[in-house]
Amino acid sequence: MTVNKSRPPAKGKSSANPSNYSQLYKQSEQNAVQGKAPASATVVQPTTTQRTSAEVDWRTEYGYVFKDLRYLLLVSIGLFAVIVMLGFFL
Repeated sequence: MTVNKSRPPAKGKSSANPSNYSQLYKQSEQNAVQGKAPASATVVQPTTTQRTSAEVDWRTEYGYVFKDLRYLLLVSIGLFAVIVMLGFFL
């Protein structure tokens, strides 16, 4: 005689395995909000001044990037010249 084994009840989707990225992101946001306990009843937000793009000196902020781009341009021109010269001789 066969014994009917009962299956465990089917559960809904687990919150630990979200089906897409937005659910994962929303879940992490909710966990972050729930995990933070306010230190006092009133939380004072610090006032920060944001600089606009007109106020930022891009040459000093990204000088190293421009230097690297110039170096990359020179190396690529040199390699291209070597490829063209090898094309003539081979």
